[in-house]
Amino acid sequence: MSEDLSPAAALATKIGSAIAKAGMMRDERKADLVAKIASGEMSAADWKTEIDLAVEKAEQA
Repeated sequence: MSEDLSPAAALATKIGSAIAKAGMMRDERKADLVAKIASGEMSAADWKTEIDLAVEKAEQA
């Protein structure tokens, strides 16, 4: 990512990386979800859905 990230985007990127590493975010959705986190558009329902889907995917692997 660019070094010219806004503070919100930089923080969202760090959060996204940590969550993906913990297996609670699917790699293929990371970019879209990081953008939603940075913009403040990530709702509680979005978090729950993503975590549930990521955990389900990990269990199937």
